[in-house]
Amino acid sequence: MAAVAPLRLDLKASRLLVRALILVHGLALAAAWISLIGWTRYLACAAILVSLGNTLAQALQRAGHQALSLELHEDGRASWKNRDGTWHEARVGSCHFVSGALAILRLESLGPGRRKWVLLMSDSVSPEEFRRARVWLRWWRNPASPSRNNLTKD
Repeated sequence: MAAVAPLRLDLKASRLLVRALILVHGLALAAAWISLIGWTRYLACAAILVSLGNTLAQALQRAGHQALSLELHEDGRASWKNRDGTWHEARVGSCHFVSGALAILRLESLGPGRRKWVLLMSDSVSPEEFRRARVWLRWWRNPASPSRNNLTKD
C-alpha cells in the first residue's frame, strides 16, 4: 500500500485577521473610553493597546513562535516550522473547528502539556490549499477517539 504524501501548507499573514483584530480592539477602546473615568480609563486603554500590539505581531507572523509552515500526516502526526526555521513535531489534537472562512487546529506537542493552536484563514494560504486543509480536517479521524470531533462544524 502506497504512503499518502503529507498535506503541506505554507502560511502567510492574513489581512482579514488583521482587520478583524483592529476593529475589535477599536471597539474595546471606545467602550473603555466611554464607560470608565479617571485613571482606570487610561489603564484599560493602555492594556487594550498592548493587547493589540501583541495580537497584531502574531497575526502578521512577527512573533518567533508563530507557525510559518505546517505538515499534516494521515496518521495524525503534524509538524510545524517557526520563524527561525526550526521544525517541531506534534500530533493533531482532538479539537478543531472548520468553516468556510477559517479553520482552527490544535496541535499537541510531544512534551507534556504543550499545545499549539494554528489559525488558518481563507487568505492565509492559497484557495486550493485552504480547501484541501478544510477537507482534511473535516474527515480526519483521531485514532484514539472513535467518535467525531466535537468542535467540528458540519
